[in-house]
Amino acid sequence: MEMNLADVKTVEPQPTVPPGTQNSSLTDSKSEIARLRAEVESLQKQVAKLNVQIEDDAIELQATVDEFQLAKAEVERAKADLERANQVKSAFLASMSHELRTPLNAIINFTRFVALGVQGPVNDKQKQTLDEVIDSSRHLLALINDVLDMSKIESGSLNLLFDDSVDLKPIVESVMSTAKGLTGDKSIELRSKVADDLPVIRADRQRVFQILLNIMSNACKFTEEGHVELRAQREGSEAVFVVEDTGVGIEPDDQSAVFEAFHQT
Repeated sequence: MEMNLADVKTVEPQPTVPPGTQNSSLTDSKSEIARLRAEVESLQKQVAKLNVQIEDDAIELQATVDEFQLAKAEVERAKADLERANQVKSAFLASMSHELRTPLNAIINFTRFVALGVQGPVNDKQKQTLDEVIDSSRHLLALINDVLDMSKIESGSLNLLFDDSVDLKPIVESVMSTAKGLTGDKSIELRSKVADDLPVIRADRQRVFQILLNIMSNACKFTEEGHVELRAQREGSEAVFVVEDTGVGIEPDDQSAVFEAFHQT
């Protein structure tokens, strides 16, 4: 039998595995699996803990929301009660103002007749006293009218009587004349400056007078000495009023509360 060298296959030698190597690799794999299992269990515990915390937070949040809703409902009920009380108050003040104005007007008229000597002669001292009664009564009547106007404003029933051609100069003169009685015994100089080119405006004459007089009254009230000046000037097509006084003024921190109800600065 003949054999060619080409027919002879070379057998590659197999690598020799060191003793114990297979057991070592198996041990390492088991250790890695155990470590991964431990990490998974740790993560599961953390997730479970987070779920409990989330549930607790959700319960607390819901309690807060419920408390807020209750508080909101309470505020809305209180607001409704205040609105009803305010309406009742406005109706009461309007009624009382009418009831007070009638006898007060009678007092003013009767006192004026007596001061004029209609009921008999009066001396200068008596006339001075009667004039003081009239001035005080008129001031009280003005306060009552203010209360009545506020009640009308709050109830939405204040009507304005507009005039298309209101000359402002006579109104300023009337305000200055009335304001003379507001200074009392104080050393206050009342001054006015009215521009010649004031525009004729559309307005309620009585309300313009009332607003200016109220501001002048407030200025006189808080000015002990110096001056109170009312200026009327033109800016474009508008009329601008400025009241300047030498009183104590208003602190910057209090200026935002000027228009708050029942707040005095």
